[in-house]
Amino acid sequence: MNSKIINSIKQFVIAVLTIVLALAVGAILVRISGNDPAEAYTTLFRGALGSKARISEVLVKMIPLTLMALGMSIAYKAQLWNIGANGQLTIGAILAILPGIYLGLPTVILLPLSLILSVLGGALWCGLAAWLKNRFNANEVITTLMLNYIATYFLAFLVYGPMMDPDGGGFPQSKVLPDVYHLPLFSAQMRIHGGIVVAVIVILMMFFFWRTKLGVKIDLIGQGDKIATYAGVNVKKTVMVAMLISGALCGLAGWNEVYGVQYRLLEGLSSGYGDIATIIALLGGLNPLGIVIASFFFSALLVGGATMQRMTEVPYSVVDIIQGLVIVFVIARTAIHFGWPQKLLRKGKKDA
Repeated sequence: MNSKIINSIKQFVIAVLTIVLALAVGAILVRISGNDPAEAYTTLFRGALGSKARISEVLVKMIPLTLMALGMSIAYKAQLWNIGANGQLTIGAILAILPGIYLGLPTVILLPLSLILSVLGGALWCGLAAWLKNRFNANEVITTLMLNYIATYFLAFLVYGPMMDPDGGGFPQSKVLPDVYHLPLFSAQMRIHGGIVVAVIVILMMFFFWRTKLGVKIDLIGQGDKIATYAGVNVKKTVMVAMLISGALCGLAGWNEVYGVQYRLLEGLSSGYGDIATIIALLGGLNPLGIVIASFFFSALLVGGATMQRMTEVPYSVVDIIQGLVIVFVIARTAIHFGWPQKLLRKGKKDA
């Protein structure tokens, strides 16, 4: 059997075990709180998958999470830790909505234009961190994280100031996009919209991306700068390209939120999706299929968690705990994969 297929199966099994372990620990906490874990989880997953409308809600959340996780996986493959997905989504959304509010172009022109602007916004915001890394060797974890705050406060400035809807009752939000610019819904009874077509195209492209020359270069950088340089890869140029693509997909998620879900700018537009997308990318093993599966699970968790809180006495914080447990187990898995326990043991024997 092909080694890549074996590795994919291994990654899938590990991801499933990670989820099961997180749910098991979560069940213990639910029991400690005096509630029935079986009832809580049944309510949770029924709330996410119990009807077409609920599945639609899962897919609505899944679109931006998948796009962002795929974008972050590109950076992570190159050992570039893009923690700025929330900011990149925000900047992408801001640039995307401008023509919709101020230009009044025909729909066939405006939607592609707004999509391109969102991609450029996310790419440039992430590219700034890449430039700082290449020029000053600045740590991309810090720069992308700090750029999140700048984007968040810039959005707040806009929705409280020049872009605030005068008829919005004082709420921090922009004007609503005209109906003609809304992404088409697949059903009047469900919120799933045309953005899913864009997401599916991106997913399919990602399956081929790692077989391209650029994908191989990015993968080589992840194995070390010396290896990449020896193979003839321009490391700084490839770092910039990887971060630009990573930010572009996060910016595209901003376009999806503005034109497919919210139809306006809102304070806190990103909803912390970037943090969840980080977990999804790692849980999915940076593999497109794994990311799609992990994204579906977390989307179901988010949608079903609200139902669980309404229908039982289990608080929504259990969902946050499960997410946190997945992070812990993924980090532990990574540590074991890179042999940290053995290294620590060897260090201890040497010190002794």
